[in-house]
Amino acid sequence: MAYRAVLFDLDGTLIDSERHNLVAWRAACAHHGFDLSDAFYHSLIGLSKVKADECLQEEFGPGCDVVALRETRREIFYHAWDNGSPVPWKPGLDRLLPWLQERGVGRAVATSSSHPEAFAKLTRAGLVEHFSVVVCGDEVPAGKPEPDIFLEAARRLDVHPSLCLVVEDSPWGVLAARRAGMEVVYIPDLLGPEGVEARVLASLAELPMLFGGQICQPDGRRSP
Repeated sequence: MAYRAVLFDLDGTLIDSERHNLVAWRAACAHHGFDLSDAFYHSLIGLSKVKADECLQEEFGPGCDVVALRETRREIFYHAWDNGSPVPWKPGLDRLLPWLQERGVGRAVATSSSHPEAFAKLTRAGLVEHFSVVVCGDEVPAGKPEPDIFLEAARRLDVHPSLCLVVEDSPWGVLAARRAGMEVVYIPDLLGPEGVEARVLASLAELPMLFGGQICQPDGRRSP
């Protein structure tokens, strides 16, 4: 398949942020008197902010101020990032980005995060200059698992959805990509591959295989 563009989720796909985010969410919930389980956090991964907020309100009840909870999480998360706990790129991304650029493949970020949140992460991670298009959850009518984010990214890149390849780490994102009429691959992060209807890759380093290319090895070599 001659894909003309790759659309990447952000958290857990481009950057290894979900583990840091879980720690921040757990601390924020504890600060506000709530207990956050791994299972509940996992159920939120990939959801739009609106849907996630609905789940938070339902889980913690009317006494939960979701706005305040999110603000506390944000302060904890970025304080840690800026003070000794940086969020690294996912394995293989450093080799994949130039590989795609050399071949003229379009690149976009399609994330459920809000515009301020997405650009705070992309800027800190040093990724802003690598993507000509960034579509955020607050820029489309409906977030994942609806297809709007991916369709908007394809529109901005001027690439037909059928020629786009989506890279995701959440089942909600996979569903959104399929609803957009796009091919999608799944690279497990906090969530395993069980029940996910997508081709599963071990890391971003394997993505060139889908272009007829070669796997980027950890030492920079490419396998035959």
